[in-house]
Amino acid sequence: MQHNSFLPAVFLLLAAVNLVVAGEPQSITDNDHCSAIVLENRGHSIFGANYDHTLTDEGLIFINKRGVVKSSLNTSTTGRRARWTSRYASITFNLVGYQLAWAGMNERGLSMSTMSLNETRYQQPDARPPLDSGEWMQYILDTCETIDEVLATDAAVRIITVDHYLISDRFGNAAVIEFLNGRMVAHAGPNVPVGALTNSKYTDSCETWESRRDRGDYASLDGSLHRFCLAADRVDGFSRASDGKSIAYAFDTLHEVRGQRFWVSPSHWSIVFDTKNLRAYYRTLRSSEVRWVDLADFDLRCSKPPQMLDIHGGETGHISNLFFDFDFDLNYEHFENFLTVWGIGHNHESVMGTLNHFEGFSCVQARRGPPRRVVPQ
Repeated sequence: MQHNSFLPAVFLLLAAVNLVVAGEPQSITDNDHCSAIVLENRGHSIFGANYDHTLTDEGLIFINKRGVVKSSLNTSTTGRRARWTSRYASITFNLVGYQLAWAGMNERGLSMSTMSLNETRYQQPDARPPLDSGEWMQYILDTCETIDEVLATDAAVRIITVDHYLISDRFGNAAVIEFLNGRMVAHAGPNVPVGALTNSKYTDSCETWESRRDRGDYASLDGSLHRFCLAADRVDGFSRASDGKSIAYAFDTLHEVRGQRFWVSPSHWSIVFDTKNLRAYYRTLRSSEVRWVDLADFDLRCSKPPQMLDIHGGETGHISNLFFDFDFDLNYEHFENFLTVWGIGHNHESVMGTLNHFEGFSCVQARRGPPRRVVPQ
């Protein structure tokens, strides 16, 4: 049995802020999966991800600003919170709500997405301030430019998660981060033979692919390993191409490993990040036409409010002009709907407390030198 991607970590987060959980977190069979890939194209990364699920296809897209002072929702065993200032603006696709990313790309081209992993054993509470999976992803996008910087964050904060993550920087470098036996296990550099990830441990996935790739004998594998091998073949077979052709190749690869092909939940979202041009492309199951957003279209200073858009807004093409200033009521409605869909009991006061924490982050004036990444207090 595999857990719902992202959900159990959110249960822990919500319990910590006194939202009432109605029953146990749901477990699932092979019905809910995600896939992600990284292509290296002329010294830049093309990052792609599928969001596959049965319960919901709702999501919000956010343009998150640089220069925002933030803090973790929860405290460490010594009562400390993580505090940081966002160095980089980002675009994120959020399943739950504001500041809880599911996938994203920052203005330095760092890109990432999350997938469920049954073998995950998150790190036990300690003196490091804890971040839920979605908080942690936003923190990474806020503060990191390179894979080395991402890996270094384990010394500063502790992630609460049941997922594992595929991450790439702008220059084509990739990493897989997992949490096994209560510690971070990172694969980077030569330990990433192929930029792909599904819902099996990365080492197991690579070993299976290496043993079968010559024959292409994948049909007998379970859905996760089958999808990984197909994605790995596509990534390994990619040849450098024009920007347009590389984006099309990424979407074709995501189509090859779409959930509905394996009699599992459908791929509700397919997202491709072009880290050279800082453009996010996506399409949904409701609308197969590709839409795109350029980070350069927005004022990324924190003196301007964050921008947002329903993932189902717009029809096709360039839709940056459809984004609007952050709407607390819309975010509240989306967050509450998430709780309802997942059967999480809640009340108005506790939801408001959680959302007010994230919405209350303040803006600082630009200053010389990069701000510190995190200051536990």
